[in-house]
Formats: sequence, C-alpha cells, structure tokens
Amino acid sequence: MDVSKFPLEKVFHFVAGIIPGFVALLIYELASPGSFGWFFTLGFLGYRTKLSLIVLVAFVVGNSMTTFLGSCLGMLGAVVGTIAAQQPYKQPPSYETAPWRDPKWRTVLKSYLGPQAPNDTQLLSEKVIEQLTKAIDLRPSVERRAALAKLNFEVIDTKIDDGHWADWYDHYHEVIVLGHDKKELDWYVRTGLNVNLEAAAVYVLLSALVVPRVRHWWILFPACLWILILLAESYYAAKQFTNKWSTLSAQIRYLTAQEPLKSSPSGS
Repeated sequence: MDVSKFPLEKVFHFVAGIIPGFVALLIYELASPGSFGWFFTLGFLGYRTKLSLIVLVAFVVGNSMTTFLGSCLGMLGAVVGTIAAQQPYKQPPSYETAPWRDPKWRTVLKSYLGPQAPNDTQLLSEKVIEQLTKAIDLRPSVERRAALAKLNFEVIDTKIDDGHWADWYDHYHEVIVLGHDKKELDWYVRTGLNVNLEAAAVYVLLSALVVPRVRHWWILFPACLWILILLAESYYAAKQFTNKWSTLSAQIRYLTAQEPLKSSPSGS
C-alpha cells in the first residue's frame, strides 16, 4: 500500500489531539473539583454517549491547542525568517565554497535529472581569472581582444551554470528540511504524537502558574521534558534551514533512491 496517497499526517495529528484535550479537562477538574459532576449525573444519557461526548470535547479542545501552538511557532519562524532576510543577498557564484559544487551530489543529481541537468562546469575563482588574464596579456596584441572576450564568456557561462546548480540544491534542501521525503507510516505517527504531547506540556506548565494542584514533580517533570524536546526541535529546524550544508548527505541519499526523472518538475 502506498501510504503517500492518504493524508496520514492529518489523520494522526487530529486523532492524537485528544491527548492535550484530556490534559486540559483534567487540569480544569483539578482547578475546580466537581465541575463535571452534573454531567455524570445526567440520567437520560448512557455511559457510551457520555464517553463519546468527553472524547469529542477533548478532541476539539486538543486540536484547538495544537493549532494555537503551531500558529505561535509559525509566527516565531516568520520573525526569524524576516530577520534572516534582512542580511545582504549573495549571488551563488560569490560563495567561495558551496555544497552545490560537491562532485558526488552533482553526480547523483545528473543521474536523476538526465539531460535536464545543468552543465557540469567549475566556477572560475577570482584568483584563477586573474592568472588567466595575466597569461592573456603576454599574448600578441592581435590575439588579446579575442582571448579576453572568450574568457569573459566562459566566466559568465560558469556563473550561470553555478546558479542553476544552486537553484536545484535549494529546491531539494527545502524538500529535506520540510520532510517531503518522509512517507513512512511511523514518521506520521511520531510527528502527530510529538506535536500534541508538546502542546499538552505547554498547557501544563502554564496551568501550574495558577493551579497549585498541578505543582507536583511527577506532573512537571514530563512536561518540562517535552518542552525541552520542543525547543530542541525548533532550534534544530531553524539551524538546518539556514545551514545549506546540513542537508548535503541527506540530499545525496534521497536523490540516489529516486527513479530517473522523465519530465521537469513543476516550477523548476
């Protein structure tokens, strides 16, 4: 079965939403004991109906919590991205070293793209251009103009090719960072559980500020642990996104596992 055809990420994300929902309901009961007593005394509702309503409420509350947490993290990411975008833009050829010039990465990308791959040229450094220019100056005057023009065209072509390789690298860098390459069932389950457990942990720590009955080590310790995991994941994601070298090996593995491309990807 090709699990990529089903929205498993959304399914597990929403189903696991009952976890922070139950936590919120339990903390509300701790803050105001007996708040749900009237509900359980309703005689016209069977225990199955009551249980279904509790699960439904926990589901709605929990998914609202995870959505709010995701929005907050998204806004934080947007702020970080805005700050990073204020840095002066550098053209790909201006980098002295770059991951898109790695020979192994280029080899696997060429195998994947086939004839659509950019020209595999090496960018001429300023030092090499200077040496070639000096060598041209030693030629007879009648040959210099043509040689300099040829060198200038070669420099421009290699810069264009380098930019094309950089575009492809950025494309697959985003694929790796955003997890588009992960289609295994266990990844969807793990992601859905982690997000909801982290949302529950945030709610527990915030509730501990106003609900004394929550301030027990056996409650706060796992909450703090999940908060640390959330901070570590956020830091790693930001670091990985800004550091282009971080996905070089992952891109090589990903491209090696792909079938050769028959048509150009949309937007490339």
